[in-house]
Order: sequence, then C-alpha cells, then structure tokens
Amino acid sequence: MSAFEEGLRQARRRQVRFYLGGVIGLVVIGLVVIGVLASTSGTVMKIAPEEAEQLGSVELVSGIGLTVGTTVYSLSGSPVVRVAAEGFQEVVHTIRPEEAGRIVAVRLEALPGRIDAATTRDLPETRWNLDGTQIAVGSAIDVERAAGSYTLNVDHPHFQSVEQLVELRRGKTEEIRLDLNPVAGRISIKSEPSGAEVFFDETSLGLTPLELPMAGGAYAVRIVGEDRQPVEEDIQITNTAPVLERRYILKPLTSVLRIRTIPAGGQLLVDGRRVPESGEIEVTANEDHTVTYVRPGYRFKSETVRLTSKEQRELTMQLQEELGVVDIRTTAGADIIVDGKKVGTGSAELQLQAVPHKIELRKKGYRTVRKTVTPSGQRSLVIREELIGETAARLAESPRSYTNSVGIKLNLFEPGALVMGAPRSQKGQRANEFERRVSLTKAFYASRHEVTNGQFAQFRGGRRGGTSRPVTGVSWVDAAEFANWLSVREKLTPFYRISNGRLADVSPTSDGYRLLSEAEWEWLARKAGRPAQTVFTWGDTATVPRKAGNIADESANGLTRFYVPKYNDGYARTAPVGSFPAEMSGLFDLTGNVSEWVHDFYSLQPPDRGQVEINPLGPGFGDSHVIKGSSWKSGTRTQLRAAYREGGSQGSDEIGFRIGRYLHGAQSNLAR
Repeated sequence: MSAFEEGLRQARRRQVRFYLGGVIGLVVIGLVVIGVLASTSGTVMKIAPEEAEQLGSVELVSGIGLTVGTTVYSLSGSPVVRVAAEGFQEVVHTIRPEEAGRIVAVRLEALPGRIDAATTRDLPETRWNLDGTQIAVGSAIDVERAAGSYTLNVDHPHFQSVEQLVELRRGKTEEIRLDLNPVAGRISIKSEPSGAEVFFDETSLGLTPLELPMAGGAYAVRIVGEDRQPVEEDIQITNTAPVLERRYILKPLTSVLRIRTIPAGGQLLVDGRRVPESGEIEVTANEDHTVTYVRPGYRFKSETVRLTSKEQRELTMQLQEELGVVDIRTTAGADIIVDGKKVGTGSAELQLQAVPHKIELRKKGYRTVRKTVTPSGQRSLVIREELIGETAARLAESPRSYTNSVGIKLNLFEPGALVMGAPRSQKGQRANEFERRVSLTKAFYASRHEVTNGQFAQFRGGRRGGTSRPVTGVSWVDAAEFANWLSVREKLTPFYRISNGRLADVSPTSDGYRLLSEAEWEWLARKAGRPAQTVFTWGDTATVPRKAGNIADESANGLTRFYVPKYNDGYARTAPVGSFPAEMSGLFDLTGNVSEWVHDFYSLQPPDRGQVEINPLGPGFGDSHVIKGSSWKSGTRTQLRAAYREGGSQGSDEIGFRIGRYLHGAQSNLAR
C-alpha cells in the first residue's frame, strides 16, 4: 500500500472519530438537558376560550428550553412564547419568574370575518343592508364583522332587490359577486291633444297615446305636438314604482307682446292678471287678449289684441289726465293750503288731478283742519269747514278730570271774571284785601285735594303723619320744586326755575304743574259752580254749616286762641283729605284742614283804579308768598272768608298746598 493511500485511510478514520465524538457529545448534552428539564417543573399555558384551546399551540420564541404541547420547560429566567390558534389573534407572552411552574391563562381574541361584496356592474346608488341596517351606498362593500350568520340585502332603485344569507368564519373572507336584474316596468303616456311624438332620451318611441314596457332606470321624456309648446320631464322606473302613468297638457305656442305705458307707474293688466310694465309678455297665439292700464289721476285705457303664432308686437298705452273740481269754503281769513302750497284765503274753487291731495285750513289761534281728498272727474267735491278756536278745541278734547302719576286727582275748569278781595263794608275785612277786578281766560286743572304726605314722600321722603293727611311744614320753594319734579316725571315743561333755593323765573306759557294763582284760588272758592260770587265757600251767610270743613271747633278749645262754638268736625288737628263733602267747585278742603301756598308774591300795593287784570300771576318779585284759606286753627269770621290772605316764607303745621296746571300755557293768545 502506498504512503498516499495509507494517509487517506488515516484521515478517514480521524473524520469518523470526529463525527462520532460530536454525536456522543450531543447525546450527552441532550441527556444532561433532559435531566435538568426533568428536574424542572413546566409552565402550563391555559388557552381560552374553549374553541381556541382545542386549536391552540404554544411555541418558544426566545430563551433556552422546549415546549411539550402547551407546557413550557425553560432554563431561561423569562422565556417568551407565542400562543396561536386558527381563527384567533395570536398572543406573544413573556413568562415572568413568578409565573414559572404555574398555570398561566392566556385569552385569544377571535378574528372577525370579512365580507367582500360587489355588483357585476358599476351601480353607485346601490344600498347595502346587513341584518336590516344600512351599512353602505355604492357599487361594492368591504366590511368586517364577528363570525356568525348574517342576512345581506342589496337594493338599487332600478333593479330587483336581492337577499342572501352569509356565514362568516373567523379570519376568513366571503367573496360575493351579484348580477342584479333590472326592474321590469311599464309606462303609459297620454297627451291632450293626442298624436304628440314621444321621445325617451332623444329616441322617438311613437305617438300618444302610448303604452310601453320599460326596464328600471332614469329617462328624459319629451313630448312634442304640432303648434304646441313641448313638455319635458325626468322620470324613473323603480322597484317601488315600476308602473307610471302620465297625461300631458300641451299648451299652444305663444306670442310676445311688448307694452309701453305713458305715464309710467300705473297698474298693467293682461286678461285681468297684473303684469310688469316693462319687458316682454308671453300670450297665447290666435286668441283675444284684453290689455288694461290704470293709474290714479288718469282715465283708464283698455284694448283687445290678437297675435298669430310666434308674432312679436309692440303696444302703447297712453292715459289722459283726469281732473276734478274741489269747492272749498271755510272761516274768513283762513289760509287754504293744498299739498303744501297756499292757493287761497277763505274760499277757493280748484281743478285738481284725481289723486289724493292733502288740504289744510289754517288760521292763527284756531285749530287747523287737515283733510286728504281725492277729486273725481264725475262730480264736484265740496268742502265746508268752520274753524274752531284752539281753546275750544282743546277743551273739547281734554278730559274733565284725570289722575296723575302720583295719584293726585285734578278737575278741569273754564274760569271767567271775578272781583277779588273785599270791600271795607264787609264784616271781618282786612286792609290787605284790596278789591281787584280780574279776568281769567285760560282753562286750568286744579287738584281736588291738598297734596298729601304720601304723595309728597314720593318726591322727598321722611314725612311724618298719616299718608292721607295734607302735607305740612313745607316752604313755598318746597312746594314749587315738587311741582317741577312732577312736571319732569310726566314729560311736561316745568313752570318754575329755582336757583340757590329761591325763585329765579317762571314760564307763563308752560303747561307744567304749578301752584294755583291767588286769583284762581279765589275764583274756585267764591265763584266756581255758583250762580254768583260768594263771601264764604259755602255762601254769604256767616253761620258755619254742618260739615263745612275741618276748622277750629270745640275740640280745638285750648289748642287755638279762637274756635267756633257749637261746631264739632271730629278732628282736633288735620284730617285726611276729602273727609268732608266737596264744595260747590267740586274741590275739597278749600275751607279748613290747612291753609294753602299759592303762586303769587305777597304785596300790599293797591291796584290801579278801573284796571282789569288778565290772568294775573302777582308781582314779579318779593320776600314772601301769599297764603290763602282757613286751616284747622281758624275760628274767626275773618279767617273763614274766602278773601282772607296772609304772607309768609316759612312752612308751619297749618300750611300746605294744592297744585294746578294750565290746559295750554299759551292759550291766552288763542281763539275760543
């Protein structure tokens, strides 16, 4: 044997010994591992749910060890295993040291089934319903649902609905392809008149009346008749309405009428129907049409026209102005104004267009008369109006009494002439009671009662005494400021201007609240509601009648220096206002209760002989104001007379006030 062959055999023997040693080593290592694993407790992977447990498997994906069924034997500290089952989502789990050798629960989630469904043609309006719930609209769906049985409904309006049972398995896809069958429908078409050509999607199908089978779908229908306007409609044959019936009314072809109106701005009618004045008007050809144009102030015009088919014609409707006679007679010297322009004085005969005109009859001091009239060309219009003086008009319009915002009731009076004061021969007359001839021409309101504590407290609180008793302890300025406050409250012009606690000026033309003038107070106490002027509020006799008022009676003996014997009014001091009957004027407590501030400054200046004072408001300045009337302290003939007057500047427990206001402050210049 050659040396080469000997060397080759030795090499082969060495190779055999190497492989044999490797196999023996692996066997030894395997036996060692098996011995170690045999001495080691296995970790059992408990797979849920039951369906997954039956199909499940466990695979060691990280660490040293092996798996036997669902038991894991590991030499590593934290082996990683994959738990899987067909139809379920696999779970990768790391076995923690505290779980080694124990039972570890692993729950697998079921994979959903998948529905891949589509129609064999592109039908985007297809509605897909699963178990009665719409899930999509389109030509295909791709949805996932839990494994189970489902009813799939496929519906398209132009095709027959399809319903199919679908069994979904975990992790599996159900592919469905549907060939929908078109709806077998019919359509019946009639027209008036008949014989019109029927087009479906521009394809002629015949003449009316026509009845045809039609597959489900959307169609553009056009009906064309001779000398008629075509009719177009979009229709659909659907699985809910497979049979359609149509009856078309074909209108005659129209013509065009262009109408020009002179003057513009009137009402244009064609066959009694209002139409725009400008633009083109379509009318039925070969028929009579009535065109009418009407405009206020003009005579209407009407014409009958007939146009041939497709004819275009222009028509002018020009109106003639309508005039009417207006004969006006009014108060001499009154201006006659028509539409803002003076056209005469006292009387006028006018020719005016037969449209509404605003007519005013004006004269200074008289109530303006305003009328809107529409003359007519058929007959004359006669206006006869005598103007009424502004004073008389205001009196007629004004309430005879009213209650203001603080609960004060006022009566309206139309005063007249009066002789104020008293002659020297009158018992009880005092030197300051000058006789003065006055003429009161301005109607005024006067409060029925003296202002109460409750009413004054709304202006200035802190009043003592009963709310229905007359307010006392107020100065003349307090009373004037109350009147101004009340005027502002009721949106009237204040009568007084008070500055630094003193009267600065008055506004005789104001209709705001104020104190009564001395002349007004005496007229109310001596002449209002009486046939003749009296000395006392109750008349001329000096005997005080029963319930004449709250004066110094026997109960006031010891409270006052003088009192009226054998008279008892039931009140030692003030009484609630209105506790005694109304006097002849209709007012209360002009006798007794409290004396009253009036507007006038107090003066001892005698009047000029023979002078008649018109609506006097007294001197323009002074240090004190006039106080009129008796009070609960009055017990002498002198004090109980209506002419009695005093002057003062400070309030007291026996002085109050009542308010009044002119009906119209400037009415002395107005005609009655």
